[in-house]
Amino acid sequence: MKQGFLILSHQGLSMVAPLAAELARRGYAACVLSSASARGLHPEWAEQVDHAAFTDDHALSWPQVDTHLDTLAGQYRMVGCISVWDGYRGLMAQANQRLGACDVPATVIDALRDKLAMRDTLARHGLTKKTAQPLTPERFAALEHRAAHFIKPRTGLASFGTFRADRLTHFDELAALWRLACEDAAYSGIFSGEPAFIVEDLIRGPECSFEVSVERGCVCVHAVHEKIDLQSHGRTTLENACTCPPLSLPPQAAASGHDFIARCLAAFGIQSGVYHIEARHHPEDGWEIIEINPRIGGAYIVDSTQLHSGVDLLARWLDLLTGRIAAPAHNERRHTFFRVFFGESGRTVRQLSRRDTGQPALRDKLFVREGERLPQVEREIFIGQALWDITALSTAERARFVIDSQAHFAIEYHA
Repeated sequence: MKQGFLILSHQGLSMVAPLAAELARRGYAACVLSSASARGLHPEWAEQVDHAAFTDDHALSWPQVDTHLDTLAGQYRMVGCISVWDGYRGLMAQANQRLGACDVPATVIDALRDKLAMRDTLARHGLTKKTAQPLTPERFAALEHRAAHFIKPRTGLASFGTFRADRLTHFDELAALWRLACEDAAYSGIFSGEPAFIVEDLIRGPECSFEVSVERGCVCVHAVHEKIDLQSHGRTTLENACTCPPLSLPPQAAASGHDFIARCLAAFGIQSGVYHIEARHHPEDGWEIIEINPRIGGAYIVDSTQLHSGVDLLARWLDLLTGRIAAPAHNERRHTFFRVFFGESGRTVRQLSRRDTGQPALRDKLFVREGERLPQVEREIFIGQALWDITALSTAERARFVIDSQAHFAIEYHA
């Protein structure tokens, strides 16, 4: 009986095609369980997988995953489960516990995704100077310096509902924001029940993401991306672009970040896995964690990391889940840059085109079509993304290209 690997897909998305290709290369049957698409999209990966099933719901649940594993057991010897969708990371851990794959417990996933629990754990281990508390009407009213505090969902997704506290006028506005999130079919399964926000001390300094793998407790940082061109839009923070390695981070700060990340992961008892860890560094505060995501990063993080260091994070994750000892990295250390393009809520796309920015993109992708009406939502709406190799550019040229790259995709809307 052929060995099989289960991919949990959110609404037909979630990097199924590259995962299926990597599984096929290793001789595994790629078995997909996906929730139904809220946009009515038909997956392009249908011919690349050995088995695919869709539920009628827009989000998967554990009973559905558990039952589907029973079904697959009659056709394949299932050895593991993987999902890049943040909302399914706990389901993945539960499935791997059942199958005996090498993954962290679902309780650790829950402790990482719960931003209040995460901050409390770091505080107990002396790894943060910042405090976080559940946000209540009384606590909001008592904030004296709102610009020094940040609001975010206790458990959320991407940058939805994350903003500086001085951008909130009345506490009751959060209920309407939460309701919009619960009604957003694209985020189905992430937000439910009563609003749950936290308020924490503002974290200063340039923001970076560490692309990390952990094997038998040994932490390896494969790439560090600096988030540049961050913008606040309504009740969302838009992360427009990333460069690797960082442009503005002193070398000594980058070096100390590696040890800091390792100590933070050890605080949760993490022995294995791939992580996308967001943190900021300030000369007075040192490093402070923003989030520890128990998954790969989105956009072109995987491609950028592979270009920079030679490490394929998806392949590395599968190695760890199946107990393989990974091959050494190529250690190419290229300089990379990618930009994400966002759309305007409720607008209808009239025309999409590419422009010459002076540097050819290694790859790019559009996520919407001309004539498509973008959803009326209070979150980021991904239009497209593009990746460049900027190794040959000087420091000054790289800084200029960050600006020039904004014109790569031209997006026009109907009036």
